[in-house]
Amino acid sequence: MNFRYKARAADGKIVEGLLEADNQGIALDSLRQKGMLPLSVNQAGRGGAAMIANKRTMTIFDKLQRIGTVPPKTKMVFFRQLATMVQAGLSLTMALDIVVEQEKNLIFRDSVNAVKNGIDQGLPMSQVMKQQPVFNTMMTSLVQAGEEGGILDSALDRVAGLLEKQAALKSKIKSAMFYPSFVIFFAISVVAVFIAFILPKFKQVFSGMGIELPALTQAMFDFGEFCENQWPMILGVSVAGVSSFIWLCSSKTTKPMMDAFKLKAPVIKGLVFKSVMARCTQTLASLVSAGVPILRGLEMAREVAGNALIAKGFEDLLEAAKRGSNLGDAARAAKIFPILVCQMIRIGEETGHLDDMLEKVATWYDQELDEQIKAMTSLMEPIMIIFVGGIVALIAMAIFGPMTSAMQQMG
Repeated sequence: MNFRYKARAADGKIVEGLLEADNQGIALDSLRQKGMLPLSVNQAGRGGAAMIANKRTMTIFDKLQRIGTVPPKTKMVFFRQLATMVQAGLSLTMALDIVVEQEKNLIFRDSVNAVKNGIDQGLPMSQVMKQQPVFNTMMTSLVQAGEEGGILDSALDRVAGLLEKQAALKSKIKSAMFYPSFVIFFAISVVAVFIAFILPKFKQVFSGMGIELPALTQAMFDFGEFCENQWPMILGVSVAGVSSFIWLCSSKTTKPMMDAFKLKAPVIKGLVFKSVMARCTQTLASLVSAGVPILRGLEMAREVAGNALIAKGFEDLLEAAKRGSNLGDAARAAKIFPILVCQMIRIGEETGHLDDMLEKVATWYDQELDEQIKAMTSLMEPIMIIFVGGIVALIAMAIFGPMTSAMQQMG
């Protein structure tokens, strides 16, 4: 049988060709005896015919199971496992076979199968990955750089590492927003239950007692009656407000304005800026370190920014790089990057260690983000306690005030 192979030679170069052997194991041993590290060894002529046939015979239930998205953690685990197995000496296709067997997400399993079938046909892994929507440009660029440099195992490890850092960054932001969001939701729920079920009973009691209600109590009863009668309008306005805010943040026309607002809002501006800069510099550092051209790295940093103003700053850096200008000066001219970032970029260019400098910037922003989240959490706890306590105190004053007055009159 003929086997199509791709292997890394002793000098680090990628070698491809055909090898005749009785089975795949013998083909692998033959390549190792020649001092080459097998990356993929597959029977020549094998392709995606079986996969196409499977799709044609797929049931409706199978298709329903393939509706949805692939979680970032699934991709992170995939690249980490793949890097570990390739570094251990397994061929790329053998490693993919193992991943496919244990993968539970059917959408991702199909994509990995497609990648494996493409490699079986002799195509580079990065080229096949570009055809699968589950893999973004950052992943394919790093894998392509690893293939061209003969360090695919290191490239896969870089992708996994970058995905882990991005996941950790998102987790920090979510943890910072969870506590105040939960407390506010809890307070609104308590007020809603009080207005819907408890307040009407107190209103009946006070009406039967025939006492003059204090202004605070009367205002609360009026507010409860308004909510009871106009709850469809209140719900509609709330939904419309949230929907409008989401639309403003996502529309191409209004997104730059909202992104600028986020960078100026008193409480969240530091959180937004530091998280975006950490994400962008982490991506750029990983791409440059892997050997991806700086122009491609700046394009990816711009794409992952998620903020129109910061993306515009990386767009200015990209245009400066195309003109051959100094990136440090371009960063200063963009007026969105702090002086520290501009100086670090300049030092990186002058010393030839731009990737190291960008990694230091990313680490610094990551640490600053940690400190700000801790400070916000410490400050938020007493604020939330005062907020909830104020609501409880207001309700207690409105309800128990008239009761106390009635008891005094009876006495």
